[in-house]
Amino acid sequence: MPALRPHARRPFRRSACQGTRASFGPSVVGRASSPLVPGVVQPVSRDAGAFRGTLSNYRPWRPSVVAGGQERTTASTRSEDLVANDWAGRSMVDTITLNAVGANGLFPQSTIPAALLGLDEEQARDIGDRMESIFRLWCESAGLEGQHFADLQFMGLRSTLVHGEMLHIPVMVDATKEGGFLGLRMQPVHPERLCTPSDKRAMHNMRDGVELDRLGRPCALWVAEPAPDLWSGRLGWGALGSDSFRRIPHRLFHRPGAFHCFRRTSEEQYRGEPILSPALKLFRHLADSLEYELIGQIVAASFPLFIKVADGTQGVEDYLGQFQQGPGGQGGQERVYHQSYAPGQVLYGNPGDDVKPLSSDRPGANWTGFVNFVVRAMGASAGIPYEALLKDFSKTNYSSARAALLEAWRVYMLWRQWQARSYCQPIYRMVIEEAYLRGLISLPTSAPGFYEALPLWTASMWIGPGRGYIDPVKEAKANISLIESGLSTYGEILGERGLAVEDVWAARGYEDRLMQRLAPRLAARLDAASSVAGAPAEDDAFPSDDEGDGDTNHDDAEEGDDAATA
Repeated sequence: MPALRPHARRPFRRSACQGTRASFGPSVVGRASSPLVPGVVQPVSRDAGAFRGTLSNYRPWRPSVVAGGQERTTASTRSEDLVANDWAGRSMVDTITLNAVGANGLFPQSTIPAALLGLDEEQARDIGDRMESIFRLWCESAGLEGQHFADLQFMGLRSTLVHGEMLHIPVMVDATKEGGFLGLRMQPVHPERLCTPSDKRAMHNMRDGVELDRLGRPCALWVAEPAPDLWSGRLGWGALGSDSFRRIPHRLFHRPGAFHCFRRTSEEQYRGEPILSPALKLFRHLADSLEYELIGQIVAASFPLFIKVADGTQGVEDYLGQFQQGPGGQGGQERVYHQSYAPGQVLYGNPGDDVKPLSSDRPGANWTGFVNFVVRAMGASAGIPYEALLKDFSKTNYSSARAALLEAWRVYMLWRQWQARSYCQPIYRMVIEEAYLRGLISLPTSAPGFYEALPLWTASMWIGPGRGYIDPVKEAKANISLIESGLSTYGEILGERGLAVEDVWAARGYEDRLMQRLAPRLAARLDAASSVAGAPAEDDAFPSDDEGDGDTNHDDAEEGDDAATA
């Protein structure tokens, strides 16, 4: 096979677009990787941002600081009027308040982290029980006027829903003269008294009664406190000068100086918004519509009888002449006009009048559907289903009713957790701090100091009213299944019912001991019934580990499998 001839190497020729190795440097890389000029192609126009079509007159605007405060005050006053005079507004506020706080309010359950404080569980539990007992005694006269702490919670949440915010001022009184052992008291104040004095409206750090520091944080509240003999209320709180206000610090070191609580839903928000604001027009217009329809029904139900007077009826004309006398007693020809009706009234018309019977054709055929739609829209504005707002479950089945209650329960829990986080927990911390300073609470010397671990010593979980069940049997079976499968705890399930696991088990233990002492036969029957009910079935595919000697092979097999796995 002839040998291949070596390939003749051609001389390298450098083209115009090629450079030397040294010239292939940063300048070439920079030219190759430079981006194009951005923003050449603009996106298509959005109808939401254009003034055309049906949105041509839709021009929202942002009011000034002073105008914004006036609008918020007007909305708050209208909301208060609706809750006082309108059934739908009252129902929404009461529904949320009763389910979120309830009649007995939220109560704390101490959750001191024993491991973080170097304590054992028994020590942490004893200290927590002591704190809970002190707080419950303080709750009896928590208000400045002697209100219970549950009543303060109810008023606070209700004020937040109606006015958008609550204002409670902590004050200290002489505990020995007030008949208590702690001096802390809470004074509820109407949020309308929080406003900017007339001589401080030009200050750049004032926001509708809230004074800001250099970082934009609230540092003080200006609360109107006019002299009773000089205040008539005609000009409003904003007409008062700063000499008729009290400047209350927002915080006094680590303690709140005032509880100005509201749910912040937007950035740079310093005052609250009533929950009825988004649907306030619906509430008002629906109330007016119902009133007009009710008046129409009353007029139609009176069923007046109208008699037309014809020519030639001299007797009737003489009778009507008694009521148609002109000035000076002279007979006149004035026409009779009827503007009010009474039930069963007989009305006589004038000669030539036409008879129009009053028929009851109101409301229209679509009136009920229209009212239901408006009520659903009003409930949706606050996250409350129609069934929970009107307490009407007549047209729902079990699944629909349960879905509606679960959806409403999320809203109730949102307000409950907000109330516990922004109001109840700080007050609980203030009460425990005063009790510690007065020597009512002693801490182990080996643990961190009270102020060194203040959030840990005062950690607690707040429990409110129970959720309630539609079908208690189904709910109980579901709870038992969750506990047996390890997906839930007794504390979680009892907490949903508004109960604490320690209180329930302590009461159960007391009842068992009482039954053994007073009704031993009944206790024996209940123990026998519970043992029979708790025994596994014969065809149980998953027997327990302590069934007895009859399952020796199964246990041996499991031990063998464990040994093989090890």
